[in-house]
Amino acid sequence: MKYKRLKPMIILSLFFGFLLVALPQAQASQVQAEAPLGVARMAPPMPPEPPQTNPHPPQSPAEQHRVDFAMAEARKFYGASLSEMKHAHVIPWSWHRFQPQAAAPAPAEDPNVIVEAQVSGGQPPVAKVLPSTPQLGSDEYMVHAYVLFAGDHRWHHLDVILTEDTAGQLALRGFYA
Repeated sequence: MKYKRLKPMIILSLFFGFLLVALPQAQASQVQAEAPLGVARMAPPMPPEPPQTNPHPPQSPAEQHRVDFAMAEARKFYGASLSEMKHAHVIPWSWHRFQPQAAAPAPAEDPNVIVEAQVSGGQPPVAKVLPSTPQLGSDEYMVHAYVLFAGDHRWHHLDVILTEDTAGQLALRGFYA
């Protein structure tokens, strides 16, 4: 008689145990089925993090002054929405190009330009130049920093475009984030 009462309990236990094992597997296969054919569904990538150390720390008081000026201008422009900045530095290639003795590279030779082919209605592909960095004038250079904006957990690259005259007076030209 006592086995008759246990029988429904055992059946219910087995049923709920089956649900606990089978349901997550069924949901996982459904998610996999929703992904495009041949593409595994994966977790989104983690946002980029700044390096452990500054890749190009300022090497002189003048360079430190340029970095400080750029960061002050960024704080003024972005205000409270700019919550954190790390590893601000003058971008070496932009500084070398800014110098009068250095000739600017031809656009096709610039390593900071991506060339993408565009195909249109039976016409041969036409090269379209897409800048991966801002296009600097011959009298401009950039200070780069990793920044966090308020309410956003992802790090961003912020480039501050500067120029300076022969007397060393700095002037802000703009931002590129």
